Amino acid sequence: MSKNINNNQTVDEKKGKRTGLTILGYVLVIVALLIVLPVVLPPIFGYHTYLSGTDHTGNISKNGSVVYLKTIDEASYKDGNIVAIESADSSGRRVDSYYVDSNDSSAKEIALRDGNGVSYKVVKGQVIAKTPFIGYLSQLCFSAVGIIVTVVIFAAGVAIMMYVNKISKEINTMVEQQTA
Repeated sequence: MSKNINNNQTVDEKKGKRTGLTILGYVLVIVALLIVLPVVLPPIFGYHTYLSGTDHTGNISKNGSVVYLKTIDEASYKDGNIVAIESADSSGRRVDSYYVDSNDSSAKEIALRDGNGVSYKVVKGQVIAKTPFIGYLSQLCFSAVGIIVTVVIFAAGVAIMMYVNKISKEINTMVEQQTA
């Protein structure tokens, strides 16, 4: 009888440990996905991600936010659209945002509300969406150190889930021994 009571306590302890580790494993995997998805998923649907530079519209929350751009035909830009233009001081991943004032595709440039015109060659696309915080963190995580940290977080989550599976098998074995 004493062995059965001790075995029940061990099973209960393992069940508690299993629950806590399951939650931790899921949290780590979800965090890794939240880091990767805002940057990896949009290209699948035809969008491009860039970091926001100078915002001349007041609609992009802060410098460094991630903006999602859709490349559209030159004639499709309409008055009031927000367009992203390659920043002069960037390495190609930072864009400045402007409102379109007027568009005459035969003129080979687009007129902006700030009074300037710009060639279609430097227009990266129309701003479709932005992700101020999560997107910014995602871009940071695609540096060399960020990739390593993301892989470690994901691997830790998977390893914990594998350990939880082992604990579950041990619990099943103990329960079978009790009933035998």
